[in-house]
Amino acid sequence: MEPRASINGQRSALDQAHVAVTDEGFARGDGAFETIGVWQGRAFRLDDHLARLVVSLRAAGLEEPDAGQLRTEIDRVLDGASEDAALRIYVTASGTRVLTLGPQPSGRGVAHLAVHPAPWIRPLGTYGPAGAKTMSYLPNMAATRAAQRRGADDALLVALEGWVLEGPTFAILWVADGRLYAPPVSLGIVDSVTRRTLLELSDDEVIQEPRPLDHLLDAQEVLACSAIRGVVAVRRVGDQAFDAATPVCDRLAAALQQRRRA
Repeated sequence: MEPRASINGQRSALDQAHVAVTDEGFARGDGAFETIGVWQGRAFRLDDHLARLVVSLRAAGLEEPDAGQLRTEIDRVLDGASEDAALRIYVTASGTRVLTLGPQPSGRGVAHLAVHPAPWIRPLGTYGPAGAKTMSYLPNMAATRAAQRRGADDALLVALEGWVLEGPTFAILWVADGRLYAPPVSLGIVDSVTRRTLLELSDDEVIQEPRPLDHLLDAQEVLACSAIRGVVAVRRVGDQAFDAATPVCDRLAAALQQRRRA
């Protein structure tokens, strides 16, 4: 498949697509986006991703694109695609709609995470875009780079109160005493579509409540998940290593792969 793009409905090869440097999305990172896994030419849980895009735009006070028009543009970009790919959708404050379809990135490793304070404006209750997937990911990427300077692969973001939150580009779950835990979205984390899928696939009820870092450090398994990466095991957080055996992660990874290709 040749990588491709669509700018306001105009489809082109990816390397021929252009956005004005005056666009607010480029100039200020003012916009929202979605990254969607495409499996055998089909966008996984597209409706959920588009619904989350609307939530992000509303949280940022931005105008939503026409839903029918955007779906038509997505269909055109996906037309003829039959392999696995990554679909990205951007809507900027200038009203520009950007769609890209290309190979799935290999992704950064998450085997070793360094604990890092969440780079969010506080208090969360007064910050509307908390949890929104906005285009300005500089604080998240800065957290990743800070973790890498400390010898880790990526960061585990923790609230000032000590609650475990998420990674800069992935959700976090963990297994402790035979039960699966996940931070609640009420903490201001991204409402990960992959995380939602794993909650549905779990054999047991997932406990979604604020938990401190010490609880995660006592876990048997720690899992990281995102739209493209799927779900993978975290082997170490800070100086704490986890069990080599990851039965819950392995089971969820297999179930997720089956769901994606169903």
